[in-house]
Amino acid sequence: MPPTGLPARPEGRRGRTALSALGLSVLIAAGAAGQALAQDGACEVARIARVPLRDDGGYLTIPVSIAGQAVSMLVDTGSEGGLVNDGAVRALRLATDPDRRTIVHGTGGLAGVVPNVIVPDMRIGDVRFGEQSLPVGDLPGQPMLRPAVAGLLGGDVLARFDLELDVAGGWLSLWRVGAGSLACKGPPAWRGDYDTIPLRRDGHRVTIEAELDGAPMVALVDSGARSRIVSAAMAERVGVGPDRLAVDPGGETSGVDGRAILYRWHRFASLRIGRELDRAPVLTVAPLHDRADMLLGADWFARHAVWISYATGRMFVRRSPH
Repeated sequence: MPPTGLPARPEGRRGRTALSALGLSVLIAAGAAGQALAQDGACEVARIARVPLRDDGGYLTIPVSIAGQAVSMLVDTGSEGGLVNDGAVRALRLATDPDRRTIVHGTGGLAGVVPNVIVPDMRIGDVRFGEQSLPVGDLPGQPMLRPAVAGLLGGDVLARFDLELDVAGGWLSLWRVGAGSLACKGPPAWRGDYDTIPLRRDGHRVTIEAELDGAPMVALVDSGARSRIVSAAMAERVGVGPDRLAVDPGGETSGVDGRAILYRWHRFASLRIGRELDRAPVLTVAPLHDRADMLLGADWFARHAVWISYATGRMFVRRSPH
């Protein structure tokens, strides 16, 4: 779901990418088991990759290899699937897939149908992915990095593993969870206090229950959004309607669909995520064409270590040291 570049206060949101019949195959390279841990004799977890994780103004990226060439990719837990941009298609000389195209949904709704290309031999650390077909699209906002950003990694790749992100520490890990994973009581590699939050699957994406100004809502766990973004409809449910938003600072941007998006920054009374209560948070308010009431974005990830256990339907969270 390519990002819109909402400015860098509470900010950016992306469009959604709905993938059709991509048939992703994941292969684990021989000898890449890495750190293996077991808990209570019933849960076996192996870390199969640990790679640097960058935070450039809310854009979270990791190094990836495509056809033996180094690129950067955005880490987007809020996107159903991945995407490559036009620059990567040209630089890597990726061939068009004549058999597949993809329907893309943006912030304003349906963006249209885009072509796919064949992406050969993509690797994250020692984890190899079989040949795959990915849609081509623009990323309205992205950092200027070396190696260049080639696109984004979505849930079709990330949800194959347990995903551990430590933005403050500067790394991301992929964990393979064994058949006994439902008996795991917590993240085997963590010590000390942490919060455990139930997850609900929405395709390859995950949501949690949260509270805004005491009102329950559904938040999409979305590392691809540059900040915490509340839907205009949810803001109105807690009494922050168009008249109140009209006096707040904000601006206009566009999504992957090219449609204009008006956003505002508003100071709410409180935001509760798990056991943590954030008082007087300033959050972005924008129209969200999504079933979620809020996007839990990169500004939240930047202040927490986060373990998304797709295997067990839970998310483990602890505050990062300031």
